[in-house]
Amino acid sequence: MGKSTHFSGQPLYSQIIKLLDKSQVLQMSRNCGGERYIKRFDCWTHMVVMLYAVIMRFDSLREITASLQAEARKLSHLGLSIMTSRSTLSDANKRRPESVFASIYRDLYATYRSRLSSDSRACKEAKWMKRLQIIDSTTISLFSNLLFKGVGRHPKSGKKKGGIKVHTVIHANEGVPSDIKFTSAATNDSFMLQPTALSKGDIMAMDRAYIDYQKLEQMTQRGVIYVTKMKKN
Repeated sequence: MGKSTHFSGQPLYSQIIKLLDKSQVLQMSRNCGGERYIKRFDCWTHMVVMLYAVIMRFDSLREITASLQAEARKLSHLGLSIMTSRSTLSDANKRRPESVFASIYRDLYATYRSRLSSDSRACKEAKWMKRLQIIDSTTISLFSNLLFKGVGRHPKSGKKKGGIKVHTVIHANEGVPSDIKFTSAATNDSFMLQPTALSKGDIMAMDRAYIDYQKLEQMTQRGVIYVTKMKKN
């Protein structure tokens, strides 16, 4: 993005928030049913609070609410009308559909994707780089296998890796993922491979975890090029 004096003197988080359209965020939340039975803690406030928690790297609701209340005067630029309690934030995280935030992310990606690739490399990149997509997943191990089903075979220790799996698709010439999904660690990776979302000439790079012969055949029929590893068996 080009340099501008529009944000001069404003905190960094305030500058980030200004990239979002509040009315559009609330409309997307209404479309997904995220504003039902809501009096004050709307989707905009919810998103601002959770983004603040991510930036500050908080790990609990207590940390989030305590920081907001302690820094209330310093956070006036965020436009928050209320400083939420733990119970309110907990209820919002439970009740508001995740599809609301997925819609917001996709809208932001569609709006700013043209600015995500480096301008200095735009004229030097090979044409196939713009068609290349990379798909992969990573597992975030959590405290117990009791709540989240484990993934993989039992190692010598007798424990399987349990937690949440993050599935990501990214274009090789861009700086942020075009699609992200969270599942249990035991979910098979191949569900993330969507041939219908690909066009003729697209290139998909993936590991053997994504091999699904029916989907690979569909990709072949659609003229999609894919690169992967052969299964050992």
